[in-house]
Amino acid sequence: MNTLKNFNPIVLLIYFIYVLFISIFSFNPILLISGMLGAVLYCLVVSDKRSLLKSIAACIIILLAVTITNPLFSHNGKTVLFFINDNRVTLEAFVYGAVLGLCITEVILWFKCFNLVFDTERFIFLFGKISPKLALVLSMTLRFIPNFIKSFREINRTQKLISNKRRLKRYLNSFSAVITQAMENSIITSDSMNSRGYGSKKRTFYSRFRFTLSDAGFLIITSVLFVLSVVYKTDFTYYPELIFPSINFLEALGYLSFIILTFIPFIYELKEGIRWKYLISKI
Repeated sequence: MNTLKNFNPIVLLIYFIYVLFISIFSFNPILLISGMLGAVLYCLVVSDKRSLLKSIAACIIILLAVTITNPLFSHNGKTVLFFINDNRVTLEAFVYGAVLGLCITEVILWFKCFNLVFDTERFIFLFGKISPKLALVLSMTLRFIPNFIKSFREINRTQKLISNKRRLKRYLNSFSAVITQAMENSIITSDSMNSRGYGSKKRTFYSRFRFTLSDAGFLIITSVLFVLSVVYKTDFTYYPELIFPSINFLEALGYLSFIILTFIPFIYELKEGIRWKYLISKI
């Protein structure tokens, strides 16, 4: 179930811009952690669990790598932990690296949520009138990449069953076969588009997406939460020393606003799931 797709694509695009804007430009660990939890919970409800575990494992590796390597390149900070070749390794650099890793992993997880919501039809709706060629390229790319990976796995699995070749040679043969298949499909697609008159006349558009009262309500709520999150955002200081500011009422309101903003997809999916089960129980 992915009931978030019921909203207008423009509204959903604005929502993801809100979340990603704060995630990219905020180095507040509380906001970053809450944003990661919101993304993980949403993916847990609507995506494949194995895919989510792979994404989380990759994010953990990135987080650890950034946390460990940042002190090796940045030697700022007052709290010296130890020296490596006369270079200082500071606590502030470790903490800043961890926060930077959180920022990168949160953005990755939210882009995963974005991919779960936006398909080729929604991309064409968003960009079709602005730039038809860009919309076509994006939609074909989004379809090409997963199909390419799927075909490669199927061919490689078949090669493994019928051939005793070494792994590298088997991969090369599989890759060559997939490339050949992709080129043939591109020629077929080109001939099909040409025979159907693509580009010969002005494009016409059909869309099943309408802007409803639910879309307006969703846009207003998320916009208010975004403004509160930005206006009352608390900044942490990492250099030259760690300074964790005190939190007053307005800053707590900013935290709460962003937490609600990032948890909205999960809350909506949870609400629709409970409602669906309730309707089923009434049958």
